[in-house]
Amino acid sequence: MTLTMHATPTSPGPAGPLTTGFLAGKLNARLIGPPDLPITHINTLERGAPGAITFIRDKRYAAGWPASKASATLVTRGIEVPGHDPSARALLIVENADLALNTVLELMAPPAPARRPGAHPSAIVDPSASIAPTAHIGPGCIIEAGAVVGEGTALIAQVYLGHQARIGRGCTLHPGVRILDRCVVGDACLLHAGVVIGADGFGFRPDPPRGIAKIPHIGNVEIQPGVEIGANSCVDRAKFGSTVIGAGTKIDNLVQIAHGVQLGRCCIICAQAGIAGSAVIGDGVMLGGQAGVSDNLTVGAGAQLAGKAGAMQDVPAGEMWFGHPAYNGRQAFRDLTLLRRLAAEYRDQGRPARKRGDSSPD
Repeated sequence: MTLTMHATPTSPGPAGPLTTGFLAGKLNARLIGPPDLPITHINTLERGAPGAITFIRDKRYAAGWPASKASATLVTRGIEVPGHDPSARALLIVENADLALNTVLELMAPPAPARRPGAHPSAIVDPSASIAPTAHIGPGCIIEAGAVVGEGTALIAQVYLGHQARIGRGCTLHPGVRILDRCVVGDACLLHAGVVIGADGFGFRPDPPRGIAKIPHIGNVEIQPGVEIGANSCVDRAKFGSTVIGAGTKIDNLVQIAHGVQLGRCCIICAQAGIAGSAVIGDGVMLGGQAGVSDNLTVGAGAQLAGKAGAMQDVPAGEMWFGHPAYNGRQAFRDLTLLRRLAAEYRDQGRPARKRGDSSPD
């Protein structure tokens, strides 16, 4: 994936374009090469062109530096980079190339649009809502009775806040976000386009002979400070009490979090993951893409589920699980190794001859 920035050359201020020397100072990096190389954009090793800065986070990629056309690269300390010509190009040796790249991205980011305090003329705000003087309410937003919007928060456009919904300070809600009745979003949260917070949980019971009875959901959702939720993800309200998203947790696009889930602090939930009702997810848990957790389970603090893993039983703290149904990763690797050995032995010995009329599979 390319990280090219096609904007005009970025400036650290009135001094002019970014240079390798300027970046080395900002990053506290050891510079090996000219300090006056202009840096105008970011790209991968393979696609780098003059003026680009790239990054080498792993020794496997260092061999690609001689063939790259990029002017400079960030290099994690301890990685040897072969074929570097310090008279023409620059290495910036840093503790962590990924984290240093974050700083470069921030320096090159286009300036954020000005969000003036106040409500756009097309916004509909109930008179009983409490809107901080420094909040920005963009076009097409609807804010219902009793809702609260904190200082410095921006509702970009077409955001809906339900009755008595509360949004903290310094939040950004992108177009199409829906925060339904009585749900709470803490300070400094970022919700991307299409996020829905507080829809009814998926709760039904057979009710013969009338069919299927819907279970009322009278709880809410509580999102603690510093949470980011990706586009078109959903967090359902609890049947009673609160569905909770812990402080600092980061949720990708297209994630489903069901009613009554208790999601811990600083978790990472990747795209298309699903967490079923009343599951308890500990602090620092990581769920890979399309991973799933069945209802009423506990995933211990620091545990990891690999992509597409399906947890059908409690996952102990700190363990990595694979597969569907998921189980301990170390055991999974041992089983896979044994299976491959058995398959190799079977191939080496040759397939046994079938008897006439034998229809059993090999």
